[in-house]
Amino acid sequence: MSPWSTNLRLALRTLRKAPAFTLTVVILLGLGVGAVTTIFTVVDHVVLRPLPYPEAGRLFMVENGSHSGPMLREFQEMRSVEAWGFVLPETANLVGEGDPLRIQKAEVSRDFFSLFGARPAAGRLFVEEDFGAPSVAVLSHGLWERAFGSDPEVVGRTIRLNDAPVTVVGVLSRGFLAPEAMFHGGGGADVWLPFDWRREALGNAGYHAVDVVGRSAPGATLADVDAELDRVLERLAQRFPDHFLDPDGHLVARIPPAGLQEITARPVRAGLGLLLGSVALLLLVASLNVANLVLARGLGRIREMAVRRALGAGTSSLVKQLLVENLLLGVGGALLGLGLASLGLRTFLALNPTGIPRGTDIGLDARILAFGAGVSLATVLVFGLIPALRSMGRDLTEGLKGVSRAATAGRGASRTRSGLVVAEVALSLVLVASAGLLLRSFLLVQDRDPGFRTEGIWTVPLTPSWITSAAEYVEAMDRVEASLAAIPGVTLATYSLTLPFEMTGRGRCCWMTRSLAEDGRRHDGLRLLLQPATESYFETLGVSLLAGRGWTSSEGLLDPWPVVLSERLAVEVFGSAQDAVSRRMEVGDARTVVEVMGVAADTRHFGLDEDPPLFIYLPMERLPFDIPMAHMAVQIRGDPPAGWAGTLRQAVWTAVPDMPVPTVRSMEDWVDISTAGRRFDSVLFGSFGGLALLLAAAGLYGTLLFSVGERRRELGIRMALGAAQGRVQRQVVTQGLILAALGCGFGMAAAWAGGRFLQSRLYEVQATDPPTLVGAVAVLLGSAILASWLPARRAARLDPMEVLREE
Repeated sequence: MSPWSTNLRLALRTLRKAPAFTLTVVILLGLGVGAVTTIFTVVDHVVLRPLPYPEAGRLFMVENGSHSGPMLREFQEMRSVEAWGFVLPETANLVGEGDPLRIQKAEVSRDFFSLFGARPAAGRLFVEEDFGAPSVAVLSHGLWERAFGSDPEVVGRTIRLNDAPVTVVGVLSRGFLAPEAMFHGGGGADVWLPFDWRREALGNAGYHAVDVVGRSAPGATLADVDAELDRVLERLAQRFPDHFLDPDGHLVARIPPAGLQEITARPVRAGLGLLLGSVALLLLVASLNVANLVLARGLGRIREMAVRRALGAGTSSLVKQLLVENLLLGVGGALLGLGLASLGLRTFLALNPTGIPRGTDIGLDARILAFGAGVSLATVLVFGLIPALRSMGRDLTEGLKGVSRAATAGRGASRTRSGLVVAEVALSLVLVASAGLLLRSFLLVQDRDPGFRTEGIWTVPLTPSWITSAAEYVEAMDRVEASLAAIPGVTLATYSLTLPFEMTGRGRCCWMTRSLAEDGRRHDGLRLLLQPATESYFETLGVSLLAGRGWTSSEGLLDPWPVVLSERLAVEVFGSAQDAVSRRMEVGDARTVVEVMGVAADTRHFGLDEDPPLFIYLPMERLPFDIPMAHMAVQIRGDPPAGWAGTLRQAVWTAVPDMPVPTVRSMEDWVDISTAGRRFDSVLFGSFGGLALLLAAAGLYGTLLFSVGERRRELGIRMALGAAQGRVQRQVVTQGLILAALGCGFGMAAAWAGGRFLQSRLYEVQATDPPTLVGAVAVLLGSAILASWLPARRAARLDPMEVLREE
């Protein structure tokens, strides 16, 4: 029995004598472990770890949108809830601190900060007196650094939010993370204010703007909270039937609670699970390659093992030697894999266009390092040691004779290697097919016509937060539009409540109704979006008018309201675009009478992969409420000059000096952003598929090359008896194609069965799409032909006389 130190020295010497084998195994392990550790790190931080709040398991969020003031007052009477946190998030303008900034503010209730364990870095948090006449604020640590240079003297200073003075009483600690599920843009707020119950809108049961989180009482379950919320909803329905009951007297919707951790991870849970499954397949492909290599090397060491046994080595001694060798390979693979995981994690988080909940907290730590090392060691022991032990367990006495006939593998080993190759090809086909489906979806989305012009269009979203009336809104935004139109090179300018693609993947903003009547007939079930815009909107954005015309500046305040319908809406209500012109409708709960001036082509306003919405375009003068948002667009000739973004900002500030201008972006950039998620998916899964394809081809190549080496004597004799080189080549290639075809058969079945997990990420493509699956099979078979041809070419070049002399 050799000591472990002797086995270690022997293992190092043995691996050093086979550098190609050692390096290949370490690289294969590193690639697989690196990929799976990268994605597991994200899954662990987002899905598995508890939220960083006190008693996080008892925290829940009330679902089904935001909630109204009467609902909040009813919530506070519930016995199954120990504490509530209310948040009213809004955008705001911070002025007087350098360039105007657009920030996120949030009004929060008394228990909000204690609910989430917030601590101040400077000053204090809110106290009871702050909620009487709220004019104080707490800054986030990020805004404190960004706008105030971490100046501790900011505490006690008065700042201006939306032109209103507030006094800073504290700064939150750097480690405080607000629940991202309560902030639709993610990341929490920049400025926190006390919840103002005096806000008039909080008395309106139809004003749903507040997000609600709570902590269940000790001993109360989520089911208890759910049951009590149902009773709350029944009481609200009795008090406000117009808001909570449909025409048939049924509740419009429930307000169920959901665990805060579950709702935080929900947007990305399915995607991360799919990624984790994909990298697990990739790790399995790499592991099968490792098994193939170790098995081939074990068969090549039969004579060595026979000699060692003949000299007195027992089975336990040989097992220890093989164990130490494989552990060394596992350590090497783990070190490489963890290095690749560190690089891959930074790359993944930097390139991923969709937000990752708790993304700022994601990184490698001792737990992840242990996971990566464990995966590497388990992989090399299962896929490396078992094949090696199998080859060692054969009757090795023949190996002492030193002849090639005895040193070759039997049928069992050959079948094992072939089975490993078939499994590699099958798993690779799943990944290649998935990559093909995602790529095809991305290309189909890219080919969609958005319905408007993208070249030469630049957008400037604004937040006129000081607005107190629709007339003031129009007057200020008209000044900005005129200032932008006066810039040399600008041919047209317009503004509207929203612009295409600026809200891709988010809520449908901002003015919606389901009430529409025409000629006494109601049209129920339609979700109508009202889009206020200036008269130059269609010309500036290049939206075609299919029938009729738009309104003129002198017609904006006429009755009935002049409007333009989108094509889908015109066809739905009137049968065709032409038939809609000059017709009248009643829109909204107020039954406002509008007259159709024209019909515009449909636009994919919320993304190329979204259906065109049902739009009613109307003059900006008809905006019935003050809303702190506007979206400017300008059309220019040719390429923008240097400093173009600064030129647009200066034009805005010329008209409205304190207006923040955080984003200046071309419409082409908005289009790219809208498809960034699909592009990222196709590139990521394409990388997985390409790597799996390369590994499968390498496994097939290695298997056939080893097979040709084993059959040297047989092939040499056959060629000496007259077999043509072409026939020998065809036999080897046929052997490879048979293995690849078997793998493709199993892989097709696996891809077909597992396609449902991918369906939600596809666009107008079924997960069982025959052309894509056939294309994936063709790619794998083509790779198999190339991987088989090289060993076949080597077999055909054997010199029969040289082979016979060796025998």
